[in-house]
Amino acid sequence: MADDNELEDLLSTLYHALRAPRRRFVIEILENTTEDIVTTRELARKTTSMELGVPERQATGESYRNAYNALSQTHLPTLSEAGIIIYDSERQTVMPGANFDLAALLINTNTPTVDVFASLLSGDEKP
Repeated sequence: MADDNELEDLLSTLYHALRAPRRRFVIEILENTTEDIVTTRELARKTTSMELGVPERQATGESYRNAYNALSQTHLPTLSEAGIIIYDSERQTVMPGANFDLAALLINTNTPTVDVFASLLSGDEKP
């Protein structure tokens, strides 16, 4: 079993990696696919679609290129360093890593909680 310092370091690494919405989108996409390996192009297209709220076939052009470059250069390496994914930069492919399930659990647990608090703070919902 990991000692307290190792656990704290792991949680810090995971939370840092999960800060960016595009990184959370990558995890959501991988969580919802039946494929073992997903290409960076597919991730960029799906991410752009999610960001713009448009069908994937419309996720093209400058927005797609920006997402692709940001994923390749920043987001996928960050997720890979945290052990959340395995990123092959030469083949431009991604698959879940050793810490994937834990990262997905953190997202799936925290997102509904944050949504409830945001609703309460905005006055949309009564406790």
